[in-house]
Amino acid sequence: MKRLFTILMAAVICLPMANGAIKIHTIGDSTMAEYDENTTDKRGWGMYLGSFFDPAFVTVNNRGKSGADTRSFYTQAAYWASVKSQMSAGDYLIIQFAHNDEGTVTNGMDNLEYAEYCQKNNLPAPTDARGTNPQTTYRDFLRKFIDEARKLGVNPILVGPICRKYFSGNTIRRNGQHDLGDKFSKIEDGVLYENQSLPANDSSMSYVHAMREVAKEKNVPFLNLTEATKDMYLKYGEAQCTQLLFCNGDNTHTNAMGGNLIARQAAQMMKDAGILAEYIEIPTSITANPTSIEIGETYSGVAQHKEFLLTGFGLEPASGTVSLHATGALTISTDKENYAKTASVDYAGSTLFQKVYVRAMYENEGENKDSIVVTFGENSVCVPVSASVISLAGGSAVSATWTVNAKPMPEPVVEGPISAVFSMNNMAYIDYNSSSKNYFTDGEETGLTLGRFHNSADGSSRTPWPAGEIDENASRYMDFAITAPASMEVRITKISIAIGADGTSNMCYHINTGFGDGFTGVKTIAERQHMANRVVEHADITPTLTIPSGETLHIRILPWHDSGEVKDSKYICLRSVVIEGQAFAPSEDPKEGIDQVPSNQVPSTKVIENGTVIVVRPDGSRYSVLGTRL
Repeated sequence: MKRLFTILMAAVICLPMANGAIKIHTIGDSTMAEYDENTTDKRGWGMYLGSFFDPAFVTVNNRGKSGADTRSFYTQAAYWASVKSQMSAGDYLIIQFAHNDEGTVTNGMDNLEYAEYCQKNNLPAPTDARGTNPQTTYRDFLRKFIDEARKLGVNPILVGPICRKYFSGNTIRRNGQHDLGDKFSKIEDGVLYENQSLPANDSSMSYVHAMREVAKEKNVPFLNLTEATKDMYLKYGEAQCTQLLFCNGDNTHTNAMGGNLIARQAAQMMKDAGILAEYIEIPTSITANPTSIEIGETYSGVAQHKEFLLTGFGLEPASGTVSLHATGALTISTDKENYAKTASVDYAGSTLFQKVYVRAMYENEGENKDSIVVTFGENSVCVPVSASVISLAGGSAVSATWTVNAKPMPEPVVEGPISAVFSMNNMAYIDYNSSSKNYFTDGEETGLTLGRFHNSADGSSRTPWPAGEIDENASRYMDFAITAPASMEVRITKISIAIGADGTSNMCYHINTGFGDGFTGVKTIAERQHMANRVVEHADITPTLTIPSGETLHIRILPWHDSGEVKDSKYICLRSVVIEGQAFAPSEDPKEGIDQVPSNQVPSTKVIENGTVIVVRPDGSRYSVLGTRL
């Protein structure tokens, strides 16, 4: 009875805390970024940093961007400009870049310098726009972030990029520590020199050294997370790092345990440096990370999947059992297969690290609040779960279907009052496989032909895929755009893509969504690493996406070829793309009753507030992307 009472009381008081007054904004690359647990096992360390701060005083706005280097993050409107719009005097800015600044083609050269060299020498233009030099442009963009943050009254912090898992005996290789001194390229007096090297004591090609120098110059804190993660990896050893901390087959991106431990290390380094130390809590008891789950807006009857981590270090007693109980529309699982209202987790060695999967299936419209209560001994932890549920009843079906059965890319078959268009950037549609190349299989179907697409500098002919790509290139994509009519909004309910690879098993892709010409509100809704050669795979996605009236949603496939060598004649292939949804008149929104917007009004504009896209109509009224009036 006492234990039941503890659970019930915890459920009663399980309420989300108010956001803290101080915000920490984090900018960087994919090793820091947010990831959807339904999409990938990657977890950026920025996802977990907030759990080590007292949420009553400090919150974290993680804006790490997959594939970003310092230049692209600074110049692309959806990123640095939008982060600045979220900043207030007294906030903090954590800056971690280098992984993509090293470049794939450029190998330590500045990409614009290399592009100019290619133009002068009649070489194909680089399709990868990433790459800065540690002595010049890398430092310049770090200075820009620092100066512009300080102008807003924000406190910048430079953080060394986490190591790559490049073991060499009992140490991490030089390039794993972001020093390209063993192999880099340079242009001098108009001549390209490749495979250059420097002595071990020469740090001219070290991005970490360059960051440290900028920190000294600008008198800002520098946290050497590079060295700290090197020490962490060596402590675990290569085998355990691979098994416990990193994604499968990946030497760069961490999983949940790796991301959590790195965030814990970063928080400890901030505390040791006296940065917000009074608000930092490094727990030794069992904690949940994140401390609360905000599903946000979701459709009724559509399952949503989330996760949280249970962690504990130095636990007493040294072994035991932790019990979990889910309320309301929630069920939980520890293996991502068997879901129930209750679960238990055993721990030993005074240490607990357990991922808990949460399934939420809501039917009732409006705000829904549930919780997961974790009990261990006489103690309990509560994880609040909230969702705003929107009905799909009463809509008019819409769809756009691209059946890739010819070259050029066929026009879509459109049903309902939407419009749709396909476009590409730095990609070429090479061919629709001839009868001699009908070698794809799709389940029991064999002998299939697919449209083949290739990396391209000019949009019409093949350009070899660069070596060393580990992530998306934001300037290389195939784009499927859906525009809502001026008097209706469209709620996307399903995205289905039949996709494959030809000539390789190293083809990878992200599927990202974004709005408008600026591709704002970017979200990765699917990811695939290393597709099987000539096998059709199906990405069937049930997103929660609403296109406001008159606005355009872009669904982009961003491929890259994960190889250590430059490769040609490697294709990403399509069989079909289907986008389905329901159209509603804004005035008939089943949740809020949005005012009717005349079709002859000036189109809406969008702004980003606290990482969320807000639609502002010409009359000044404001809506969420899902059409809820704010």
